Amino acid sequence: MENPKLPPILVNKAGSVYYVYTYKNVWDRELKRSKRGESKKIGKILGGQKDGVICFDESFLQERPEFRSFQVERKGKEYVFTPLNESGTTLTQLQEVKQLHAGATWALDQLVAQSPVGEALKWAFPQRRDYLKILSICYFIILNQDNNISKYETFAEVTRLPWGAPLAPSSISRVFRKIRNQQIETYFSVFRDELLEQQEKYGDKNEITLALDSTSGSNYVINNLLNLERHRYEDEDNLPLINLLALTDYESGIAFFYRAYDGKVPAAKTVSQVISENAGLSLKNVVFVSDKGYSDAKNINDCLRNKLGFLFNVQCAMPDSFAQELIDGEKENLRDLNRMDWLTKVFQITKEINWTFESDLVEGQVTSKKTKESTILYWHIYFNRQFAENARQGLIERIDRVREKIYNGEELDENELTLLEDVFEKHEEGDMISYTISNEKVDQKLRYKGYQMLVSDKISDARKAWCVYQERRILEDTFKTLKTRLSCVRNRVSDNESLIGKTFVQFLATSIEMIVRARLRKYLEEGKASDSLPTDYDPARGILDSLNNVMQTKFCEGYYFGESAEQKRGLFEVLGVSVPGPETEKEQDYEDEEETEF
Repeated sequence: MENPKLPPILVNKAGSVYYVYTYKNVWDRELKRSKRGESKKIGKILGGQKDGVICFDESFLQERPEFRSFQVERKGKEYVFTPLNESGTTLTQLQEVKQLHAGATWALDQLVAQSPVGEALKWAFPQRRDYLKILSICYFIILNQDNNISKYETFAEVTRLPWGAPLAPSSISRVFRKIRNQQIETYFSVFRDELLEQQEKYGDKNEITLALDSTSGSNYVINNLLNLERHRYEDEDNLPLINLLALTDYESGIAFFYRAYDGKVPAAKTVSQVISENAGLSLKNVVFVSDKGYSDAKNINDCLRNKLGFLFNVQCAMPDSFAQELIDGEKENLRDLNRMDWLTKVFQITKEINWTFESDLVEGQVTSKKTKESTILYWHIYFNRQFAENARQGLIERIDRVREKIYNGEELDENELTLLEDVFEKHEEGDMISYTISNEKVDQKLRYKGYQMLVSDKISDARKAWCVYQERRILEDTFKTLKTRLSCVRNRVSDNESLIGKTFVQFLATSIEMIVRARLRKYLEEGKASDSLPTDYDPARGILDSLNNVMQTKFCEGYYFGESAEQKRGLFEVLGVSVPGPETEKEQDYEDEEETEF
């Protein structure tokens, strides 16, 4: 069969689609040469790329019916003709050809299935397969690094997702509003069961470390929202800040619990509620690890009453505090090289102190009986000489800048004015004002620099406590992912129901990306190496970006991965997931979205 002759062809991109045009040359009498005349659209290229199969418009096929018998594929500047009777493919099937970015979501699907996340989502959100929609929105946030749902439709058109049907912004808003606190509680109950299973498996041999910390964000239209914890904080005014307190497992990178609350409420005040809510889990081998701000006596006592282990970082900057009293008593010992831990490179001393607390509570309040109990707490004191020297050097440099500005008559900023009051002495002689540096004030300001204190009811070894505390940085990484890597520092919702749902989805997206980072960390800790690993500043992000370029083609009612999947085998192996094979992935049937408001 002889190939038909194509008319003159132009290919122009509009949005994410490449359209095919034809045109005729006309004679320009003034220029005395031919030029391109008006163009006419005759079709588009399938798959979203400049090269691919051309799907001709029906109007063009009516004018040129000979093209009905051929598949025409653009390859560079050439056009390849394939007779349809030889390929066995109909024009309808050709029109269904579509290419999707699929490698990253394939890997994320497997990571979710291998973790408690997948089962927990199915258990909490089974109606109308909402768990698939929620996962798809999470993948958008992860891969697009943006929580602006107005961009979702464009992303979904070219990406393989758990929920393949379109979701308009209004549909996504309905998904958010359908996420209730009871469902969120059901979701996290699966993780609590996971913790209990770990305890039964390992017994007292292995403590489960949960990092505890909080962060804050804002809502785009917060003034229109109800208080998130209205039933608890009825006297609070609405403020633009929303705080998020979370518990994250170091090994898996998965968040096991979070609480969103009004930004006006200090973070430390919510810890007792978190502890009380988790006390019913009978977690006997869990250690809560937190940064400064959670180590007050109330939180320590709450942990002891509820029999929950803790490792708190104690603030050393509070004047005349118990921490400073302990440090003052051990300063000489903390400079003895025999007290140096040569693994962590810090001096360390542990003080065992008997701690008394009131053990009986009624509705969160101490009873009138005030039953007393006592236990041993381990106060680990550390001195890092390098940190102390860095602090001294930094202060000297700041003092020098202030001194130079005073000498040159330059204006001081707010921080410099504070430093002027803290470490300089003012002298007035008539109209003359001068300043000198007070060495005594400098020494006082540096007195507790380089010192750190951790307190625990379970961890008696100073080195182990130090190492466990360093591991809590996994939660700092979680919040960095939530706020910076995924751009979820600001919500964009207009009602409280949507805010609850979107906060959960953002937190879920963060947990899934943290699984990716935990897999990469484990791979590197095992001393493995791969030429496939990206060399940029954020290899976990580089892995996802690279896998996102693995394409999947929809053809003849099935989905096929191309050769690019095998070329990325090393990256799939880094994440501990299988490489997509040549077998067809069948297309699912998706229910129509309900238009009912929930």
